[in-house]
Amino acid sequence: MSLRRSAWGHRLAVSAVAVLCLAVVSTGCTAAGGSGGARIVVEQRRTGISDPISISMVGFQPGQSVVLTATARTDAGTYVSRAVFAVPPDGAVSLGTARPLLGDYAGPDAAGPLWSLSGPSQSQGQLESVWANGDVDVRLAALQNGREVATASVHRDGFAERVTARPVFAGDLIRTTDGGSPGGTTYDVRIGTFYDPDPVRAVRRPAVVVVDGDDGGGSAAFAAAQLAAAGYAAFALPAFGPAGQIPGSSALAVESFDAAVRWLRLQPNVDGGRIFVYGTWRASQLALWLAVNSPGEVYGAVAASGTTALLCTSAAGTPVITAEGVAVPCEDPSRTIGSTALLRLDSIPGPVLLACGEDDETLANACEWLRAGRSVRGERPGDVFLEARKAGHSVSTPPLIPVGLQELGPAKAQATEAARRAFWNSVGDLLHRTTRS
Repeated sequence: MSLRRSAWGHRLAVSAVAVLCLAVVSTGCTAAGGSGGARIVVEQRRTGISDPISISMVGFQPGQSVVLTATARTDAGTYVSRAVFAVPPDGAVSLGTARPLLGDYAGPDAAGPLWSLSGPSQSQGQLESVWANGDVDVRLAALQNGREVATASVHRDGFAERVTARPVFAGDLIRTTDGGSPGGTTYDVRIGTFYDPDPVRAVRRPAVVVVDGDDGGGSAAFAAAQLAAAGYAAFALPAFGPAGQIPGSSALAVESFDAAVRWLRLQPNVDGGRIFVYGTWRASQLALWLAVNSPGEVYGAVAASGTTALLCTSAAGTPVITAEGVAVPCEDPSRTIGSTALLRLDSIPGPVLLACGEDDETLANACEWLRAGRSVRGERPGDVFLEARKAGHSVSTPPLIPVGLQELGPAKAQATEAARRAFWNSVGDLLHRTTRS
């Protein structure tokens, strides 16, 4: 490319609304109790790591508080969350409507014990191994008067149980496309990872190139897998981190992106005219630049928690993208938004989704960048601009996954979790509308 001017229907499985457990259909409902008829009720239709779940407690002694704990023992250590609730006269506490008196989350949330889990510090590889690829069992326990009176178990399947991820090498791209070796790489160099949709749908659907970064739960191990689990083919193109193709200050080769698009277009059930680019944090500007500069190849874009200008990695002009071996001009990162040339988002033919957290602790002016990009884009049907109130940086992590929330405090963590649900619901809606258009 030269420099150019849900298994849930259509929604990604993110809503925390409870599903009804009928007496004649017990699958997905768990109720475990102890003395006095006290029990914890868990309702979930599917057991994927980001699938909706609802937790409630019934049969507890009214007028007393109850402490609900969640414990997950993983290979990387033990994760725990706690919350204290007042028990009303009917002895039932629904986490979806009851506000904790004290706890690791601040307001009502049917799935609060899961996403508020906190544990040991982990590397990016450990986060992905435990919370993206691994299965997790969570033990719920309720205590009254210092005594454990009810327990329940929750099993959550990692994305690896539902999605097939396979590496793609330069040789694969050469064999399946009419292009040369992308980015000047050799035959056996890994270009990216293809995430097969689950299940494969009969209708041709949009596909997504995920420009992969090193941003915790926003990495491709989470985002691309979430997309594939909802039925959308995804190609993860490494951008940053030890496993990526551009460690440190090296630049992403546009030729690798072009090859990834050609690869996606050859996959069964992919609508080749509806390719999206996705990126978050440092990868967001790369995704937006690729969308702006490849209108014939890219239909739409999704970006979160990043800038809407292509910024160099230093004031000296260190590039982040190359095309045909030549550095793509980038902007001085020390300049203000007003004095920086913004990406021409108005040239992207299809819908655009931009998201930010108002209280982003990593990029403090993330929402200012979003507004600047929106002013260039203008108002178009199908576009989505999410400014999540009181939310932090990691608004693009799939919901119910306790990554990137531990240091935020209960209120900010809950606002960020709410932003994640809104973000992934919007991504699902956008891709679904595109499928039908």
